[in-house]
Amino acid sequence: MTVIAPPPPEIDDIPGVTRRHRPSDLYHERTNFQFIKHSRRWLMISATLVVLSLLLLFVRGLNLGIDFEGGTAWQVQMTGAKSAKVADVRSLLATLGFGNAKVSVLTPPGGGAASLRVEARVIDDPTHIVQLALAKYGGVTDNDVQFAPSGAGAGGGSFTFTAKRGITPTVAAVKGAIASTRLTNPQVKVSGGTVTVTVTTLPPSQVQSVASALAKYAGATLNDVSVTTVGPTWGHEVSQKAIKALIIFFFVLAAYLAIRFEWKMSAAALVAVVHDIIFTVGVYALFHFQVSPATVTAFLTILGFSLYDTVVVFDKVAEFQRTLTATGRSTYGEMVNRSLNAVLMRSLSTSLVALLPVVSLLIVGSGILGATALEDFALALAAGLFIGSYSSIFVAAPLLAWWKEREPQYRVLAERRRRLPGVAPASASLGGSMVAADGPDETVERKPLGVPGPPAVPRATIQARPRQQRGKKRK
Repeated sequence: MTVIAPPPPEIDDIPGVTRRHRPSDLYHERTNFQFIKHSRRWLMISATLVVLSLLLLFVRGLNLGIDFEGGTAWQVQMTGAKSAKVADVRSLLATLGFGNAKVSVLTPPGGGAASLRVEARVIDDPTHIVQLALAKYGGVTDNDVQFAPSGAGAGGGSFTFTAKRGITPTVAAVKGAIASTRLTNPQVKVSGGTVTVTVTTLPPSQVQSVASALAKYAGATLNDVSVTTVGPTWGHEVSQKAIKALIIFFFVLAAYLAIRFEWKMSAAALVAVVHDIIFTVGVYALFHFQVSPATVTAFLTILGFSLYDTVVVFDKVAEFQRTLTATGRSTYGEMVNRSLNAVLMRSLSTSLVALLPVVSLLIVGSGILGATALEDFALALAAGLFIGSYSSIFVAAPLLAWWKEREPQYRVLAERRRRLPGVAPASASLGGSMVAADGPDETVERKPLGVPGPPAVPRATIQARPRQQRGKKRK
C-alpha cells in the first residue's frame, strides 16, 4: 500500500523558507522576508550608526541656537537694489570681534528684498550686565528686569523690576548693587517692591555697535534693525525643561508598554527610542543644522511615531504568541518574523503617508514660500520618521526575539524543533523527503516541521463500487 501525502503547502506557510517575492505579495501581506534570520546584520548596521553619531556629536558638536546658549540676534532688511553677501558680512563682523557669528540671508519668494540675520553670543553687553546685577539684588531672573531705551541715538534708558517677596529694596542698596556696572549718574526710584533705574547714557555696547554696522551695510537706519537678546539663564532653563520633558516621556512610555505587553517589550522599545534619538542627533551634528525649541518639539513628535510603529509590531507578536507554545510549530524568532511580515505593508504605508506632509514643509513651505521657521521642524521630522520605521523592524523586534528565546520555555521549543528525528530543518528546500514507513512496500512523503495539512489518505482504501451493486441497492 502506498501512502500519498497531500500537495505541498504555499511557500509562505513554511518558516525559514524564502522565495522571490512579487509586488503583489507586499500588497496582499504574503511576504516572508527573513528579518530575524539576519538580525546580526541589522545589529552591526545599527551599532555602526550609533557609534558614528556619537563620534560626530563629540567631534563636531551641535549647532545650538541662542534659545539654548543665550545671545543676541540682529535682523535687518536690505534697502534698494543692494544685495547681501555672507562673506562681506563676516568680514564686517570680524572687525568688531564677532568673526564666529552665524550669518544667514533670508530671501522671500518672488524676488523681494532680502533680510540679513546675524546671531552671536554677546557676553559683555552693558545692558545685560546691569540686568544681571539688578536681578541678583532683587532675587529674580535677568529676564524679569525690563529695559526700555530712551530713544534713537540717546544711548540711555530705564531698567524696571519687582523684587522678590521678602526683599525690601532701598535706593542706597540698589546703587551699591550696580556700582560695578560703571553707570554714569544712575537715577533710582523705589515704589514698594518695584525698582526703576534710569540712566542717560550707557557704556559702549557691542549690541549697538553691531546694529549700527549692519544698518550701514544694509542702507537702513538704526531703528530698522530688530534686536532680540536671550540671556544665558533663559537658555539654561529651556535646556533643562527639554531634558525633563524627555525623561518624563521615557517613564510614561515604559509604564504603558509594561502594562500593555510585558517589561521585556518595554525595554526593547526603549532601546529603539534611544537608538532613534542618537541617530537624529548625529544627523544634526553631521550637517550642522541649528537646534532650536522647534527641534525639541519635533524630537518628541518623531519619538511618538516610532513608538506607534513599534507598538503595532508588538501587538501582532503578542497575538501570535498566545498559540506558540500550544502548537509547537515554530520557534519564537520565527513567530516574530511572521509578525513583522504581517504588518510590513502597514508600516511602509504609514511612513509614506507621514513623510508626504514633511516633504511639503521642506519643499513648498521652506523652499517656495520662504517659511524658513518651519525648516528646523521639518528636518527633524524627516530624519526621525525614517529612523523610526527602521528601528521598529530592525532593532526592537530582533532584540525582543533574541531576549525571549533565552527563556526556558522557548529554549526548549527551539531544541525540540532541532532534535525531532525524521524532520528536515525549517530552512530545507520545498520538496519533502521520502523516508521508509512501517511496511516494506510502504513509503510516506514527509514535509518539514510546521507544515500544516490534513493526514494522508491511503489510496487503496478508496474503492469504487461496481455499477451493478449500486443498481441493486437502488432497487
